[in-house]
Amino acid sequence: FAKGVGVGNEPYRAYFLTFFITCAFVSIGRLDVIAPLISNFFMISYAMTNYACFASSASKAPGWRPSFKYYNKWLSGFGALLCLVVMFLIDWVTALVTVIICFAIFRYLIYINPDVNWGEAGEAKKYVNALHSLETLQFTDQTHVKTFRPQFLVLTGPLDDRVWLVKFVALLQKGRGLMVCGDIIVKRHPRASARSFIKAADDGSNTEITIGDEKEAGDDSSGQTLESMASISSDDKHHERASDLATEYELAMQRRKEGDEFLMNPSIWNRKCPGAFCEVTVAPTLFDGIQTLLQTSGIGRMRPNTIVMGFKHDWKEDSVDEVARYERAIRAGLSAHLGLMVVRDDHALLDLNMKTFTGSGSEKNSSNCLSCCRKQKPQVEVKATDNENGSKHRLGYESTHTVELTNSLDEHKVASRLKRKGTHKPDALSSTRNVIERALPSTLPGNRVDVWWLTDDGGLTMLLPHMLVQNPRFKSHSLRVMAVSTSLVVGNVEFQETERKMAHLLNKFRINAETIGVDLNLNLPVAQETISRFESLGTKLDELNNEERLKTNFQLRLSEVVRERSKDASIIFIILPIPDTGLRVRLFCSWLDMLSADMPPMVMMRGNNENVLTFFC
Repeated sequence: FAKGVGVGNEPYRAYFLTFFITCAFVSIGRLDVIAPLISNFFMISYAMTNYACFASSASKAPGWRPSFKYYNKWLSGFGALLCLVVMFLIDWVTALVTVIICFAIFRYLIYINPDVNWGEAGEAKKYVNALHSLETLQFTDQTHVKTFRPQFLVLTGPLDDRVWLVKFVALLQKGRGLMVCGDIIVKRHPRASARSFIKAADDGSNTEITIGDEKEAGDDSSGQTLESMASISSDDKHHERASDLATEYELAMQRRKEGDEFLMNPSIWNRKCPGAFCEVTVAPTLFDGIQTLLQTSGIGRMRPNTIVMGFKHDWKEDSVDEVARYERAIRAGLSAHLGLMVVRDDHALLDLNMKTFTGSGSEKNSSNCLSCCRKQKPQVEVKATDNENGSKHRLGYESTHTVELTNSLDEHKVASRLKRKGTHKPDALSSTRNVIERALPSTLPGNRVDVWWLTDDGGLTMLLPHMLVQNPRFKSHSLRVMAVSTSLVVGNVEFQETERKMAHLLNKFRINAETIGVDLNLNLPVAQETISRFESLGTKLDELNNEERLKTNFQLRLSEVVRERSKDASIIFIILPIPDTGLRVRLFCSWLDMLSADMPPMVMMRGNNENVLTFFC
């Protein structure tokens, strides 16, 4: 009945409906019969009007500026309550019917969600409540291990390019943490950077600026300086630079809008992706964009504590500069004391159908909590023997705190390659919708999640697999923990003690998992087939020094054992080796490739050495 007709968009159908209802009541001949109902409708209209004024004032929206001289929000609230009381005093049956009818209309409007911008007071109140909650959270005491929850920064690029990565992180939302999907637009300024523009605006035309990069005055590098562009006035150049910045800002806003549409796309999610937001930044290089996201994502205490990125499949064909940039991104995440996850899924098995799953039950609160409610704050660590600590330090599995962000390659030598071709049109999500149309599975094949525990990283590598199997889609999957010990002696039984300790710890942590001790005997020779596969990646063992050879031998033995024991797993979690300073970037990528190639989906991850598990509940 709300359909408009004509130039004035007149609702003729509603007019006729109102006319016939009026005629029906007039035909009764006794208006006193319908007087209570009419009075109640008037009273509830007045009640809703008063309440709307009260709600608008309570939301403290600056756009609400009543001009009535004697207006007071408490009088509006009292008037709304008084109207309801009078309704029930007139006739409680009619009043109850009226309230039910109005509530049904209200729910119907929410259900149909009409495309009308009413400026609801409820939206303004949600903003105030959210801001108050952030303030309260910001000034609470330091976060305790029992309140820890993973919050993810997912380096997705345009979200429709890495649908599977967003879906995988959404499966880990048992902890109801924040997920920021980071999209970096790599774009070098054709004339000058924003920093150069500001400097030129402040200092006049004395600053030399070259195409692509900013140069300080007196630099002898070749470039088109302001002095050689005398034909263009200083104001014109400033306007051009400002126009470039405005264009980039509009592009970022457009991509953020597309990302929000993806996260709320009903053809992909049930309602929306839980706890997910999209953040877009423009940077001259991919590494600069990652640094910007690391420093600025989130607000207050709602900031990511774990970075998620995909595996770089083209590292063999790409330039050394590009591979170095990827390695520096990993190093930057570790240096920022954040958890880090590198996810590889060659066969797109993680691209699951997030809508049609009808598993047994919803996500309920588990009685086995991972936190404690004690005044004590015990720090629990999985201690290793001195020999094991020493060997793992030499093999690249030392504490994350020892990592420093050092330049394996001067950032000015890193060239930008990841430029998007063409403009990103609003209908770019059509490719995602086409992917969704095909039959996607609701869960991963197999029934087991494997965790390879190589060293203590604070427990994040144990917590996330536990959260994954708590998801209804993985209720049928079991959790298996492989406790690895290294030895140089044939027949060593130290791994049995490691297995016993790990089983005891998991029992104390209330994590239901099968524990298996694995002896990674480094005295055994690496199979020739494994060596051939490694050397086919571009690095010869004979070219490595003693330290690199020792670490590479460990990685090859580990890849053999992982391939032997976890080939049939649904998904594998394993500790990520640390890219040491001075380590060749292609050698580091070779290690990751040997671990994860031709395997089920693998998550190579590392915590930040801060405990996220506790004994007590």
